[in-house]
Amino acid sequence: MAYYHILKERRTNLKLSIQDVSNQTRLAPQYIQAIEENNLDVFSDDLSFVRYFVHAYSDAIGVNWQAISDEVDMDVNEFAHQRDMALTMAQRRMVEQMASVQKSKKTTKKRKKKSSSAWFQKHVSRTSSSLSTNQTKVIKVLVLIGIVGLCALSAINVGLRSISNQKLANQEELRQQELSKKEKETNKLANQRQKEKEAQALVVKKITGETNAYQLSNIQDDVKTLDLIITLPSKSKITVKKDGEAVNDTSKTYTGTFTQNLELSENCTFEISIETYSDNDITVDGKEIDFDKTNWQEESPAVITLQVGKGNQNVNVDTDSQDESSYDYGYGTDSYYNDNLYTEEDGIYGQNEYTEQTNNY
Repeated sequence: MAYYHILKERRTNLKLSIQDVSNQTRLAPQYIQAIEENNLDVFSDDLSFVRYFVHAYSDAIGVNWQAISDEVDMDVNEFAHQRDMALTMAQRRMVEQMASVQKSKKTTKKRKKKSSSAWFQKHVSRTSSSLSTNQTKVIKVLVLIGIVGLCALSAINVGLRSISNQKLANQEELRQQELSKKEKETNKLANQRQKEKEAQALVVKKITGETNAYQLSNIQDDVKTLDLIITLPSKSKITVKKDGEAVNDTSKTYTGTFTQNLELSENCTFEISIETYSDNDITVDGKEIDFDKTNWQEESPAVITLQVGKGNQNVNVDTDSQDESSYDYGYGTDSYYNDNLYTEEDGIYGQNEYTEQTNNY
């Protein structure tokens, strides 16, 4: 498929109008339409920018420029060659027409001589030798004029071609400079977009002091779910809990690849349990989650905790069975301290912190 058909089909699939692409690339709509119709006559005054226009159009709708650049260059060169050939043929026809006019004049003169009166013919016969000499001179002069005319036209053609080549060379130099400038701008914009994309990416960080516990942050406001993907080399049951409640079918045995959408809410905690762990690959929105085998025993479930925001701090606490009134936090006169930790003389603590006794009932 020709590159211009690829561009038009891609734009149509994206449901973009020519005006939409024009607004995005800042190219005039007639240039966008000319590219899609392969109408290079629109650019005949300056073919040097066709490559840049197609490049900008490709980047705007996500077409691989490197895959079509050679075809674009070939198309532009072929159009320029055809235009030069047409100019040369026009010049040749002009020369032929001038020669035809001169020949027509000679034929007219001969016809006039034949239609002269008999008396004139006799008079011509008497002076035939002189006329024959004059005719020969005229013919030689006409031939010489024709040769000079052809040489002049050839010189003009060479001069025009030299000027055209010089103009094309200057245009090519300007085009290369413009392309270099635009490529730098394109690379700068691509780097900027990449940085913006990285800045919006999910951040996964291990929670200090805990094993297999991760903090999920930098979640954008418009993100409502995260994609959990687990590869399963062997059959296994998987349990995914959000704030202590299962969100998947825990009775099912999974094989191949396990996927689950984690619906987000403010300060929530997800717990992932793999009953039969076998070096599974675990990712959340493309971010890899490592499972630390420290203190983990074979044939026991692998458990990973994911906290969103501050997480749910009371996920594993049975609030119905606990009452604040059943605890004595020891902050009254009955608090106990280690010996030599505090003295009234210096009014400072020692190197060890005070120990708080808690009475459990």
